[in-house]
Amino acid sequence: MIQFLQHEKIDKVRWDQSIASAVNGNLNACSWFLDIVSPGWCALVDENYENVFPLPVSSKAGIGYIMQPYFTQQLGLFSRTLPTENMVREFLSNIPAKYRYIDINLNTSNTLQADKNIESNINLELDLQPGYAEIAAGYHSNLQRNLKKAQQTRLNLVKNVNPEELISLFRMHKGQQLEHLKDPQYKLIQQLAMHSLQNGSGQVWGVTNPDNQLHAAALWVTSHGKAIFLFSAVTGQGRKYNAMPWLIDSFIREHAGKPLILDFEGSNNEGLARFYSSFGAQKIIYQRYKNNMLPMGLRTALEIWRLVRGKIKKVLHHM
Repeated sequence: MIQFLQHEKIDKVRWDQSIASAVNGNLNACSWFLDIVSPGWCALVDENYENVFPLPVSSKAGIGYIMQPYFTQQLGLFSRTLPTENMVREFLSNIPAKYRYIDINLNTSNTLQADKNIESNINLELDLQPGYAEIAAGYHSNLQRNLKKAQQTRLNLVKNVNPEELISLFRMHKGQQLEHLKDPQYKLIQQLAMHSLQNGSGQVWGVTNPDNQLHAAALWVTSHGKAIFLFSAVTGQGRKYNAMPWLIDSFIREHAGKPLILDFEGSNNEGLARFYSSFGAQKIIYQRYKNNMLPMGLRTALEIWRLVRGKIKKVLHHM
């Protein structure tokens, strides 16, 4: 029997045990992560927490809705066995009717037949299990040239960058171009970075030039066999130095040969997809489920708001 649980009724110990043992568990579904990106999140669970479905609920003007949080690529149904389409649809059908607008991303193990409520999104992942030489041999020729140029610049790798420096770098060199990007989004990534560093899953690496100036930085969070490229920033000069490809290559070099997937968390953006693919990353499809049951007038207003959020997420979340 599927139950809807308000936030305070969720047993987070059992929840995290369920996500840890799920065949498709991921970082986004961990209770600490959800607590940051979607305070007050609710859930659908079966009797023994063998199958769980997080619901990032909220409300606006008295209207309940469920919408994918910032920095959160994939949610959906998590299970100890590979979820079937019927299982996923059964959980979706148990979302309480008071949530009149639903727009969430499912995970790669939640595959539904295409219909008017389903869209496909692209993720790119690189298997780091092979040795570095084998991975680097698969780099595109343009990337190989850019890495050689970067080496000639005498860049330095820094492995303990303060998250505040990463966020400041983004705000200074990208954030000013994004009028809809506000303090709450920066606070989210700060909280995610600090919590992941405290629990040992996060790493913030950076690249400095010979004058010790920071020109690129990135936050990786490792969970469920994946190192997730969660947030990054680069200066204009850093682009000329090819600092970001050099930083990613440095991460690959250090982690190659380990049973780990480098998850680029995107992208539907063709330019970013080409960049991530240049490292040999493979395309992975996950689905977006959307169901708008609002009256017509409210549908338009909420769609406009969703589009604004979407523009921010594309920049923040490599999507």
